[in-house]
Amino acid sequence: MAIGPALWLGPLLLLSLWGLSAPASLLRRLGEHIQRIQESSSLGPGLGLGPGAVALPKVGWLEQPLDPFNVSDRRSFLQIVLHSLGQKCLSFSRAETVAQLKATEPQVSGVGDRQWLYQTCTEFGFYVTCEDPGCPFSQLPALPSQLDLCEQVFGLSASFVAQAVAQTNSYYGGQTPGATQVLFVNGDADPWHVLGVTQALGSSESVLLIPSASHCLDMAPERPSDSPSLRLGRQSISQHLQTWLRLAKESQVRGGV
Repeated sequence: MAIGPALWLGPLLLLSLWGLSAPASLLRRLGEHIQRIQESSSLGPGLGLGPGAVALPKVGWLEQPLDPFNVSDRRSFLQIVLHSLGQKCLSFSRAETVAQLKATEPQVSGVGDRQWLYQTCTEFGFYVTCEDPGCPFSQLPALPSQLDLCEQVFGLSASFVAQAVAQTNSYYGGQTPGATQVLFVNGDADPWHVLGVTQALGSSESVLLIPSASHCLDMAPERPSDSPSLRLGRQSISQHLQTWLRLAKESQVRGGV
């Protein structure tokens, strides 16, 4: 199973990194994220990259110093991104991207891209855009462009997607799901945290917003370079789980189970 960003986000990522205006902090965060992908890419028998896929660099390759404002270093960083995607190069062709997403035969690279796109088209949207004037990335993948993929690949209209999103939010409760014993964890550096529950909804629906944490960072293995806020966040998650398990055990004892 290949691990990496969705296929159609590759051109956006590369264009963004190539731009001279990209802040060094963003590049460093991306480097850290890619290294976490490398460290967690061994998923056991049968779940590797598969035959023919480009192998990920060994852990430690990213530790070499890179200057994002130096042209040659910026090219090195692009090579790292390509390696993390399991590909030798990325196409900037919209037509080729659509053709690849339409392919239903088994894939060596980009595994899951078609399935992920279908889920976004039929359940929750979740599209990444960069339309704010202050956004440091390319503004090319606007919402209409993302919705066009649903039409081109699956024949699903924008109105269908909107109805599907509304139905999903109605079924699951959107940002007020009415759950119990749930801790909603997000990182404030994760663009998708704005779609999550970031305000506590009650004693059994707590939230944890980890400062400077990126997408799923709390789920990555512990590393010496982890920030204090990330370490505290993981401790909070562990404490919540221990409390719930203790309460469940006490409930079983009282019930004679």
